[in-house]
Parts: sequence; C-alpha cells; structure tokens
Amino acid sequence: MGIIVMAPRAGFTQPAKPPLPSVNKPESDQSLQQKSPSAAHSSSDELLSPPSTQTSAEFVPAVAQQAAAEGNTAFTSRNFKQALLAYQEVLQLAPNNLVGLVNLGVIQYRLGDFTSAEKNLKQAISLRLETGVAWLTLGSLYMDRNRLDEAFAALAQARLYDSQNPRIHNYLGVVMNRMGWSDAAESELRTAVELDNAYSDAHYNLAVIYMDRNPPAVELAKRHYYFAMKYGALRDANMEKSFKNAAPPLPEFSHSSK
Repeated sequence: MGIIVMAPRAGFTQPAKPPLPSVNKPESDQSLQQKSPSAAHSSSDELLSPPSTQTSAEFVPAVAQQAAAEGNTAFTSRNFKQALLAYQEVLQLAPNNLVGLVNLGVIQYRLGDFTSAEKNLKQAISLRLETGVAWLTLGSLYMDRNRLDEAFAALAQARLYDSQNPRIHNYLGVVMNRMGWSDAAESELRTAVELDNAYSDAHYNLAVIYMDRNPPAVELAKRHYYFAMKYGALRDANMEKSFKNAAPPLPEFSHSSK
C-alpha cells in the first residue's frame, strides 16, 4: 500500500513595477511563490512508486497499515497536522521505513518544519538513492529557502530518476532561471509542457521567460500565457500590461543603391 505524496508546485511571481516581468531579482524583490497561478488545478497527488523488490524498509508493514491509511485520508483533506501524527506513528511501528520517511518529510515541509523535513528526506535517500519523490521534495525545500546550488543538485537527481515527471522539469527551470541560466531554463520548461501540455504553471513560467528577453518575445509569451489561462491559471494584470507596453519591433528597411 503506497502513501500519498503531494509535490508542491512552483511558479514565478510578477514584479511590483512595470513594464516587464523579471525573474532574476533577489528574493527580497522578486521571489518564487509556493502557490501557483493556477485556479482550477490544485497540487496533484503522487504515489511513491513501489520498487521491484519488497523489503521491510520499502513497504509499510501490515502493523502500520491503519496508521498509513489514516495519514492518507488526513493528507487528502489537507489536515496536515493529523497526517503528521499518523506518519509519525508509521515510523514508530516501522523505523527506517522508506515510504514513511518520504511522506513524513513531505508533511513536515508543508508545515514549515524544514530542518526535520530535510533530515527525513535525506535519510530516505540514503536507504534508496533512486527515490525521485524525495529528491523532488528536497529540491523544492532548497528552492524555497533560496539555497539554489543545493536545489539544482537535488532536482538534477530527481530528473535522473524520474525524467518523465513534468513538475521536476518545471522546478528545475525555475531554479535555473533564478541562477541566470535562462536558455537552460527555457529548455526545461518546454520539456515540462511537452510532457503535459495542460501544465499551466510551466506555460506561465515560459511566458515570463519570453517577456524577460531583450527585446521581449511578446508573441511567444502571449501564446504560453493564454495556454496557462486555458488550463486554469488566473489572469495576471501585470503580465497583460507588459504585453501592451512592449515596444513593437523596428521595421526593416532595404538599402538599395540607385
């Protein structure tokens, strides 16, 4: 029986002043928001993928099944404090259980206990290196704390073990862009929307990157911005204002000699 793991989502915030959005400012001025611009879609649940071999460290033993089920129910209803107690009981009954460690780390991250979350996620990874969900959550934690080098390293590991997960590519794109690697960020975000064309956060983040170019790639930005809205993102007045304020490209003149 797997335990539900909810991965957080990432998006770029918009700056307070026009004309163009920027994503490379320090966190005091321009930070990543935990809440995505999406309105219709909440963060999706993910399951910790069962490994090919069954060991006591990888599966919740039968004695902890009831606590795990209670944790699942509480987590789904966003009662994170109750879910925390349930996952703590799982680990009391089955110390060093991989699934319990990952999910407890996710809950602690959600509740803002970053120190405990980091400890449990690292312990889970020490038991099974290829646990993509643990790397993803750890990378998200580092991203939120503006520990960008560590976020990049963790998310690169997540991509290695779960390359078809669009959220990983989106988060990696966010981190890369904040590190100033806009071309690499664009590549990751484009991969995210190729894997899930309805992923509004990634479309929105691509719009921000295209508007941050000099000169802005306005039509590309509009394309992804309106895709983001189509798939659930809220309208962004600042983004739409930046579209209007973007100067049109200069006309090309031919210089023929007479």
